[in-house]
Amino acid sequence: MSNNKTKETIVSKALHYFNVDGWNCAESVYMAIFREYYRIDVTPKTVTAYGGGIARTGSFCGAINVAIMGLSQKYGRENSRQPFIRTQRPTLEFLNQLIDQYGTLNCNRLKQSQLAKQKAKTTKEENLCTPLIRKVIETFLTMVENNKQNL
Repeated sequence: MSNNKTKETIVSKALHYFNVDGWNCAESVYMAIFREYYRIDVTPKTVTAYGGGIARTGSFCGAINVAIMGLSQKYGRENSRQPFIRTQRPTLEFLNQLIDQYGTLNCNRLKQSQLAKQKAKTTKEENLCTPLIRKVIETFLTMVENNKQNL
């Protein structure tokens, strides 16, 4: 799937799920990754509670959390004898890229960071979470396409 047009299509689907269809950040990322990238029929209810930093508590970002599920789908173990590090390495690389970009993985802090960047007083999540959803999906796609491991 190294086609940039296909990558942008998946990003666009995630943003459509969020901004147009009204799904929360976690549901939107989940459907984009599992329905659009992996072509697995999934229901968003599996991750509804992840939205807003786990049940809207503002803790660990639900969109990031769900993208980790997508990485685990690619790199996760199929039996208990396989090394866990095969999953750990790309996950840590993914998280580090997002921390380098935003300085945090915390939902409330991410939203505060977006507010500061926008220099506007807005409480609409679409304005705060849209850039993050885009970045999460783009980073996920880069990880699964460029992180070919021989473990």
